[in-house]
Amino acid sequence: MKKINKLGFGALIAGLLSMENQGIACSDVFINKPGYHIEARTLDFLVNLAFDNRAGFIGAKNKTDVVLDADKIPAEKLATWENKYGYFGRAAFKGSRIIDGMNTQGLSVAILYLPGSKFPVYDSKDQRKVLSIYDIASFLLGQVATVAEGVHLLRSYQLVQSAAQTENGVFVKDIPIHYVMRDKTGDSAVVEFIDGKVKIYEKAGDIITNSPPFDWQLKNASHYDSLLATNTGPNEEFSKTVYDYNEIYDTAAHKGEANLLGTLGDFTPPSRFARARVLLNNFPEPSSRDVALAQANALNSSLSVPPLKGAALTLWSTIKDLDEGVYYTNDIVRFQGDRSLFAYSIITGYTPYDLKNMNFTVSDPDLALSVQPTPSDQVKKILSVDSIKLTSAGE
Repeated sequence: MKKINKLGFGALIAGLLSMENQGIACSDVFINKPGYHIEARTLDFLVNLAFDNRAGFIGAKNKTDVVLDADKIPAEKLATWENKYGYFGRAAFKGSRIIDGMNTQGLSVAILYLPGSKFPVYDSKDQRKVLSIYDIASFLLGQVATVAEGVHLLRSYQLVQSAAQTENGVFVKDIPIHYVMRDKTGDSAVVEFIDGKVKIYEKAGDIITNSPPFDWQLKNASHYDSLLATNTGPNEEFSKTVYDYNEIYDTAAHKGEANLLGTLGDFTPPSRFARARVLLNNFPEPSSRDVALAQANALNSSLSVPPLKGAALTLWSTIKDLDEGVYYTNDIVRFQGDRSLFAYSIITGYTPYDLKNMNFTVSDPDLALSVQPTPSDQVKKILSVDSIKLTSAGE
């Protein structure tokens, strides 16, 4: 099974490029009800990404790793922080970057792809401390308990472009991402990087996928708000877009299902966003935590991408119970060295990690993650996703 973990740098870059060109997956949806704050997330990619679990331990000292412009930024301007809280999550890029995690206070941070992102560059006239855009998750999870606190903290720093290490000495810049923060009060915020500027959406609702940017997704998804299982008759608007709508509606045994005719079923980011909105609009109020968890599992199932030709399939999913501090992981499939798929057993399901029972005061060397600047002599090459021309790893 050794080959399962080994995919070359070329395959990784090809996967990044292919996803930039095709539009990529990843969905994050929040069951946000009184007493239940449970996040469902899928990770879809063309190469193995972020199967490693990592943890931030209380007291760990961190210093941001900017990589780009490191020779221009004075050392005293680099963000430093000490973890106040323990956190756990999934890490990518040689285990150095958390891309999905939760801390002991019920704060969650997730990174998703956003093709078209353009990151801010270092401005020597800006007096704020400097924080790499790829260190935001560790920075927040280690220090803040709420979304409001996280937004306030981010605004006090200069966020700058960076690069992520894919193999020893080789770094990639311009990997397009956006962030979502959620907490157990039900609050959410989305952070995007548009035209070199930081854009923060507060009170950002319960859904995020990928491109187009977040504000466009909200407007598009609102078109589907009339699809309600409780409607008392056919939906005039959607009856014009669904083939033989009246025949389907009239013969449907269950009108609750028929009333959702027109829900988008493809796997593009706008369709997944809209589908998640329809599902959230039609879920009943959870009667128990198990029901809320079942709804989160249903979201992940509905939004997951199957192993289609030319698509970025779902590799793993997570469910984060922010109230109870339990982080669930479900590894679904991964690529082997010959590009074939190794599928995990369908009966294994989710593995729970209860943060209440984890000791975050004593560092575990197998899990520990701390952020530190990469010495300049260890940066052999920096490549841009936009400038490399390779064939798709998924073909």
